[in-house]
Amino acid sequence: MSITIKRSVDIEDEVRIALKDHLTAYCRPLPKDFSLPCILITQVGGTDQDGQIDTFEVTLDARADNAADANETLRNAIGVLRKAAGDQTTAIRFVEVNSSGSWGSDPARPDLSMYSARLRVVAHLETKSI
Repeated sequence: MSITIKRSVDIEDEVRIALKDHLTAYCRPLPKDFSLPCILITQVGGTDQDGQIDTFEVTLDARADNAADANETLRNAIGVLRKAAGDQTTAIRFVEVNSSGSWGSDPARPDLSMYSARLRVVAHLETKSI
């Protein structure tokens, strides 16, 4: 017997899909041989509302050879996500920056620069038959 359910989208993959035509974007885990500059997308929390939408907390980590490129990559990623939300071309419906522009070196690769932002990303639930 099959039922139809509403469930959360894979927000990390939805963000990657929105970014993929414009930037190199990865979901966790970051591959061993990643390309620069790039964005790593990580869901770090979220809530649901009314059984229709989810509000996710997502961190974007931009890595590059230097701080200027990492900063630009992060700002471009946020711009692309805002555009996707406005155009409603993906499951993403709204994007809000909670904190942006924190910078430093990559803890795993101190030779790389990294800029990070935390976003609130709203997406409608998806329907699935199981």
